Amino acid sequence: MHSNAPVEFLDVVTVADMCVDLVLTGDVRPRFHQIEQIIENYELELGGSANIFASQLAKLGARVGVIGRVGQEAFGEFVLQKLQGTGVETSRVSRHPSLKTGLGVALADSQDRAILTYLGTIDGVQPQDLPEEVSAVARHWHIASYFLLSSLRGHWSDWVRRCKGAGLTVSLDVNWDPDNRWEGVTGLLPLVDIFFPNETEAMSITRETDVLKAAQRLASFGPLVVVKCGKEGAIVSKGNKKWEIHPCEVDSKPVTVVDSIGAGDNFDAGFVWAWLLGHSVDECLVLGHRCAVASLGSAGGIRGQLQERFR
Repeated sequence: MHSNAPVEFLDVVTVADMCVDLVLTGDVRPRFHQIEQIIENYELELGGSANIFASQLAKLGARVGVIGRVGQEAFGEFVLQKLQGTGVETSRVSRHPSLKTGLGVALADSQDRAILTYLGTIDGVQPQDLPEEVSAVARHWHIASYFLLSSLRGHWSDWVRRCKGAGLTVSLDVNWDPDNRWEGVTGLLPLVDIFFPNETEAMSITRETDVLKAAQRLASFGPLVVVKCGKEGAIVSKGNKKWEIHPCEVDSKPVTVVDSIGAGDNFDAGFVWAWLLGHSVDECLVLGHRCAVASLGSAGGIRGQLQERFR
């Protein structure tokens, strides 16, 4: 078990959408009217976009910490043990007196998943819980689950300005909007360094029907835009420049996919870490891709993560 003592200075810090994932696998679809169906398997694993991101970063050699709340029950202890076991610094995680730890229930197959989410502590962090001296905490701030962290959504603009004024770099991954409104994102884009939508999110935010046009539209706001396109790879846009990665160019053998949970978050971690170390965009894409692919071979987003110190 890793120490829970505060680290003097971190490479990356993020507010965690604290939850556990119950992953059900099987070729079935839920049906009402008390119809019982048999699934193939289930796994209980650490969930939350930010938690998966932070865990992969730690395994790559980054000093990374999370800010969050967990419940008083066994799930809360499970989350803390998993994070500390991967090397994530958790001194800024506290037990909430009344909220239950968040829970995501996913019915997954190799290509897709359906998700039911109980928010609980996922949205447990309030603006006053963020550190007063941000420059003394880390050199990079990552915003995950923009839409699920509703208590912070209206606060991020001022917070990112504060981070930038203190010399930090900032990345953003909004994840899915349960309300399907996609509001507020473009106002943040001029303030962040890297934006990580997947292709569906990019097109939903921009209302474009072409992923390349969506990437270019998002890049017009200023950030390095990295659009994750699943098995098709990824597209990066910045100004009039474009980069791409295609899995066939870097994978020497077929990938056995158990589920895709956390693949995008693991991609973010690899890309951010290579970027912070000063590598080229092409090298950032390769490490991001390797992290995403590694996670596909195991259930959930944590177990299959790439364990390789990267410099």
